[in-house]
Amino acid sequence: MFQQYQQLQVNQRIPLYEGEFRVRAGDLCIEANGLVRLRWLPRPGIEFVMETDAPCGSVLKSLTVELPGCRRKVDALGTHQGLTPSGRTAIRASARKVEWGGEQPLLSAEFQVVNFSDFITPGLAAVPGDPTAIAGDNRTEQRPSEVPTTGGPSRSIQSLTSQTVMLRHDGWQVSLVALPESRDRYEQLKATGGYAFTHVGQLTRIDASAFSVEQAKGILESLWVFLSFARGAACGLPIQWGRGSDGEIVWRWFGSPDVDGWERKYLSWSSRSHGEILAELFDPFCRKHRDPKLRESLVVALHWYRHCNTNSSGPEGSLVLGMAALELLGALVVVDRNGSMLVERYNGLSGAAKLRKLLKALKLQPDIPQRYEALSRFAKNNNWDSCQALAKLRNGFVHANEKNRRTVFGSDGKAATLDAWLLSLWYQELALLQLLEHCGSYRNRTTATLVNQVEPVPWSKS
Repeated sequence: MFQQYQQLQVNQRIPLYEGEFRVRAGDLCIEANGLVRLRWLPRPGIEFVMETDAPCGSVLKSLTVELPGCRRKVDALGTHQGLTPSGRTAIRASARKVEWGGEQPLLSAEFQVVNFSDFITPGLAAVPGDPTAIAGDNRTEQRPSEVPTTGGPSRSIQSLTSQTVMLRHDGWQVSLVALPESRDRYEQLKATGGYAFTHVGQLTRIDASAFSVEQAKGILESLWVFLSFARGAACGLPIQWGRGSDGEIVWRWFGSPDVDGWERKYLSWSSRSHGEILAELFDPFCRKHRDPKLRESLVVALHWYRHCNTNSSGPEGSLVLGMAALELLGALVVVDRNGSMLVERYNGLSGAAKLRKLLKALKLQPDIPQRYEALSRFAKNNNWDSCQALAKLRNGFVHANEKNRRTVFGSDGKAATLDAWLLSLWYQELALLQLLEHCGSYRNRTTATLVNQVEPVPWSKS
């Protein structure tokens, strides 16, 4: 079984370690027994549950935990203690991450993915839940019986799935495969919401050479951000491990993921029936994400896009976040990437004018799609294009003087806000795709009526 840590039900806690601990808090040092587990509710995190016979005095507010073989001490917060029915002292704590090993070079790094969307990649197949045996890749024409596996001879693929993708960047390759139980898992997530493992993956070098743990962490971080961008909401890679030259696990890493729950399935530019678009975009995404000059700006833009898409602040707050993201993306595309305007001139433009310049770079007219009827009426009544309408609504919430309040809190403005938020998401997605130099297909949220419907990006049509 490829999965290292099984999850039978959605939101089920995952035991990671059980045994002895050494706990330090100031001058206090005690021995304890207990377990480390990955919890999901009320929010994802790494938690420690320990018991000891030693008296601990007052409530512990912060401490460090030492685990046998752990690479470094674990700083834990949010601790409290009480007495068990047997009279032992109970200690609970939480931490951001726990890591074992890491000194030896790796031949593969493997991981489990939480809350990523289902997808289909035509022409690819693999054993469900096993990323070490992907067949039908468009760069390597291998028959199923010839697919190599890690640490063993070739074997035939008995059960095929198309919920598989191979991602490549700069000599790295990532194999991502859905779990065998993914169909039932998505039904559970749809019914209850929350968190569950949906995919497993493997990172290797294309030439099969060894690499360091720190190199693996860098690529896996880019992968996590990329998958969250594709989903339109945060997913996570909270469990990672690496194998050395003999195939044995020599590194484990557990992290507290910042994951958006599955309260609903979020729409994005990605189509579930076109996993090949993920393969097309992974390399340019990694190049941008790993570029020191662009990285921080891209991360902020993606952060705002995620919170805008998940509607974490309601339509009004999400629109404000979306317009902030569009202004940043406008500077990155219009000024930095295209060089069509000096930064001083761009900074002097109004919000509507900045957005208009961005739309021009995206080969879009400042028209309002037919789907957004309330926003169309609002703009038409004021003789505005889409850029002016979005900017006026945004200004009404941020600069809420009497005139602006009449604009946004009137019946037309309130009805138009929801449409304006959704339109800003379309603009953000196109700006991000152009920043990544994508010239292929995407899902147009303003026209698509089916989840598998895609079309070329506007700047590639001519």
